[in-house]
This record gives sequence, structure tokens and C-alpha cells, in this order.
Amino acid sequence: SQQRDISVWDAAIAKVKVIFERLKEEDGIVLKLINMGGGFPANYITRTNSLETYAEEIIRFLKEDFGDDLPEIILEPGRSLISNAGILVSEVVLVARKSRTAVERWVYTDVGKFSGLIETMDEAIKFPIWTEKKGEMEEVVIAGPTCDSADIMYENYKYGLPLNLAIGDRMYWLSTGAYTTSYSAVEFNGFPPLKSFYL
Repeated sequence: SQQRDISVWDAAIAKVKVIFERLKEEDGIVLKLINMGGGFPANYITRTNSLETYAEEIIRFLKEDFGDDLPEIILEPGRSLISNAGILVSEVVLVARKSRTAVERWVYTDVGKFSGLIETMDEAIKFPIWTEKKGEMEEVVIAGPTCDSADIMYENYKYGLPLNLAIGDRMYWLSTGAYTTSYSAVEFNGFPPLKSFYL
């Protein structure tokens, strides 16, 4: 999922064509369908190509390998269609520096990797974040509420958040319509799973 490199489909389709041919030649098996799966990306911090661009290129790759004898194609574009439909609302539970001389400011929220934001693992997905506070910005580390040392969403990629952001302020994680509620752990470290509201 979240595959932004269109050339990946080219390589995959070429391999599938080889499998189609070998099965037909060696075993007389004629395959008629390719499930291209998902992977169609959503727009987070980094913008992606349009779905139309992916579709045009995938069709071109299919025609290069299969000509006019195209198999039936199934696509699963879930993330690209649904991600913008969700906003995860969190609350700041602590703003701190690790020591008096520490440069980095840490912002802890009441949601984290174990409550819907597992796709921040290795900072793979960088969700846009919005706050009601305005003013001077500072790069921060953003972490979740649990005592697990892995519950740090963004440490290398520095998000800019307002200096006046304080305990009790809300942070709105945008484009969280895909996977966040399904990845929300049940009672990890005693924290309840995410609640969902449909508007």
C-alpha cells in the first residue's frame, strides 16, 4: 500500500506475463485474470500522481506485455479513495524537553502507534497535522501516550508545531481514513481503542 513508484507495476506485470506463459506452455493452464491488488497512494505530506496517471501507465504496461489479449483486471484502490475521508482528533497530554539543555521539544499526544498510527512506523506515512494554535513554529518530536519506547511517531522527520501548543490543545491528523481504526489496538497499556464518528 502507498506505492508511489509507478515503475513497480511495470516490473510486476512483466513477471506476471512470464508466469502466464510458463503455465500455459508447461502445464496447459490458461490464466485469465490478474488481481493488481492495492498500493494506489493517497496524498499525505508528500503529494502523489493522480489516479488517472497510475491508470494510464498501468494500462500501457499491460499492453506492452499482453498486447490486445488483455486478461481481466481487478484493482483495489482503497487507500487512495478513502484516506482523505478521515480525521483523527488527538489531544496534547505533555509538552517537554528531555533536559534543561535539550534542543528538541517533545509533544506527546493521547494517540500513538498503538492507537491507530502504526503506519508511522519507520516514519513511512507522514500525516498532515493541523492545530488551532497559530504563531511561531518550532520543529518537534511527536510521541504517543504509552510507556513503550517504540511509541514515537516522528523523530527524524521534524514537524513544525506552534511554540504555544500546550497540554489540552487538539491536534488534527488529516488523511487518516485508511487503516487507522483497524490498526487501533485493544486496551494496549490500558488505553481504549479509537472511537469512530461518522458525519
